[in-house]
Amino acid sequence: MNIVGGIKLPKSVEASDLYIQCNESASIDYQESDKQQSDKQVVLRQGGIVSVNSYFNSFYEKYYTKYTNLGAIYYLLQLQGDFEVAVCREVFGNNNKTIVFQEKFVNCQFSQPVKVGPINLLQDDKAGRIYFEITCTSDRGAFKESAIATDETPTREVSLAIVICTFKKEDYIKNTLAAIFQDKLLATKNFKLFVVDNGRTLDAADFTQPKLELVPNINAGGSGGFTRGLVEALAENAYSHFLLMDDDIELESESIYRLFGLHEYAKVDLAVAGGLLNLQKKHLLYEAGALYNAGAKNRGFGPGSLTPAYNNIDLRDANSLNSLLVEEYIDYGGFWFFSFSKELVDRIQLPLPFFIKIDDVEFGLRIREAGNNIVAFPPMAVWHLPASAKNVNWENYYYTRNDLAAYAIHYSLSYRDAVTHLTKVIIQSLASFDLDRALVTIAAFEDYLKGPNFLKNSDPETLHPYIIKLSKSYREGQETDKLASIKLLARWFNAAAQGSKVWSSVSSEWKNAAREMTSTLFWQQYLGLESNRTQEKVENFELKIESVTRI
Repeated sequence: MNIVGGIKLPKSVEASDLYIQCNESASIDYQESDKQQSDKQVVLRQGGIVSVNSYFNSFYEKYYTKYTNLGAIYYLLQLQGDFEVAVCREVFGNNNKTIVFQEKFVNCQFSQPVKVGPINLLQDDKAGRIYFEITCTSDRGAFKESAIATDETPTREVSLAIVICTFKKEDYIKNTLAAIFQDKLLATKNFKLFVVDNGRTLDAADFTQPKLELVPNINAGGSGGFTRGLVEALAENAYSHFLLMDDDIELESESIYRLFGLHEYAKVDLAVAGGLLNLQKKHLLYEAGALYNAGAKNRGFGPGSLTPAYNNIDLRDANSLNSLLVEEYIDYGGFWFFSFSKELVDRIQLPLPFFIKIDDVEFGLRIREAGNNIVAFPPMAVWHLPASAKNVNWENYYYTRNDLAAYAIHYSLSYRDAVTHLTKVIIQSLASFDLDRALVTIAAFEDYLKGPNFLKNSDPETLHPYIIKLSKSYREGQETDKLASIKLLARWFNAAAQGSKVWSSVSSEWKNAAREMTSTLFWQQYLGLESNRTQEKVENFELKIESVTRI
């Protein structure tokens, strides 16, 4: 028997519809905060119904039969009392459910899980989404968290390095680690957590578990933090797959457990893009993968470059859940939850040193160019603030600079398209008196023209504070009259004129340098790891000499 997924109960009432639905004769007590999650239960009276027709507890048969070797599953239900159990299937475009298994069970006890099935998985267009419903037929009954299992042997063994990059998000990190280490199913899997601390504010005394390592790092942004974790994990040569996760998320640990099952039974090597659930409206799926500039003609540089897939879907509705069965092509997945194999890293190498923004996009483009699938596999997701909830001006610098670099590396970046688009952005910013946005856009273009050596030789811990300060130039008292706008326009036209002279050569430099800047050797030098390790060796040697001298 191999468990490929869990059936979870909600942690809070605000997200309950993403896990279960109960009628008036069934309820769960959310006030018992002292209980472990696995000890929670739904209490039912006679006629009470619990359905897992939901986002997190559905089994998306269509994805499993397309991407894995699984042929059949069954449920192991923790029940107490008498029940009628029905297993249902729904497909996209049909509001009716089909019952694929139905049986009555009496005198059920938690100590002996009830086996429901097997359910043979459909391998054709009739494959859909599977879930179960239970009806209590005794005076009283109860239901606990359960499991989805199979008797089929996994295709491969999976060991997972989980990399979390953080910068002064201590409370989020604490909650994420608790969710992972309190998951009893996940405890059976082979994984290790690398928490890369770009802010160097976490206490090493809190990171003593065998499966956990704290990695202090320079503030090289998300791309630098994630890559530092990958470098550390690769050095151990012990992991078949990697998972990157943001620090400011709310995690459903079942997403990680199902990720194991997917990689274990996968037919081919694939990357997995987890969905982003709206942390402000927990029932909304904000994004599950995205396209990069699909709206522009021939993918030319222009506005609206990031187009989320499955945007703002209400996951409380069964029709919305079924709509996820229609798989959308995506170019990349956000690094809030993104998984891929070591084999893939061996082929395409590491992320680019973009600090933040477009680093996950560019990495995804390389995965696609290598011929690998990127799949937004429901229901793997985390809660996170959507991009629309963040509005800090300095991010526009990184968006612009890194967009230009990514286009130069992967497409034919037209000077005319780039300058036309950025001129519109700058004029619109000036018209709305957002002089700071105009300024960081111009600075980003100027820095792009400096070529990849600008990134190679810049100290991110010096550059980033400068960009933040730059983004507040006019809010902090500099001139804001018409003369300031005229000066900014003059600076822009001067930069654009300079760009026309060097455009072809600079674009080639970015494309040619990409392979070098994604290598392990480059990142070791960029993050100062070689010098740090040399210093460690010197200190260790001095300690040995001192001990010998004492003898």
